[in-house]
Amino acid sequence: MGRQLVALGDDPFGLGRTVLDGTPHWLEDNRRGSDNGLGFCNPYGYEDDSLVVFGGLRPASSEAYVWQCRNHADARYWMTCQAGHRGRIVLCYAHVYMISKRQSGLCPRCVMPPRARELEETCNGIMRELHGASLAARRAMVSRLEDCRRELDEMRARGTITTGAPLELVEVS
Repeated sequence: MGRQLVALGDDPFGLGRTVLDGTPHWLEDNRRGSDNGLGFCNPYGYEDDSLVVFGGLRPASSEAYVWQCRNHADARYWMTCQAGHRGRIVLCYAHVYMISKRQSGLCPRCVMPPRARELEETCNGIMRELHGASLAARRAMVSRLEDCRRELDEMRARGTITTGAPLELVEVS
């Protein structure tokens, strides 16, 4: 079954907790039923230690709160984008509905191909150093930021950066 979740950060918004209940009770509540051997619904990887933040493109440490669904999983699914990227997840039917309606408009791997991730890291590094830099160094850093922005815009215009949408959930169990 599920494991005891551990907070990944403080409580930055003062909610009084670090693990938040993301169970869509208003659509389906099967917490008291049988788990049919699949365990709990696991849309973000918290139940089996395969935590996924933005499709695996962000580190788990970047999340202030842990979201969990306490419904039992109803089936296994493949989530596939138009470019063929796919991942396997176990979900309750309520999360299948929610993902199909609200979270199927962007494939993280399509929107952040490897070169785009490199450029993002470069930009983030420059932004971290910008505050303490001298005026001459700042000018060079701002110029480098502009070069990165231009390259990202070109990637989007060429179609290298896309949404991959719509994503499709297909039941495999």
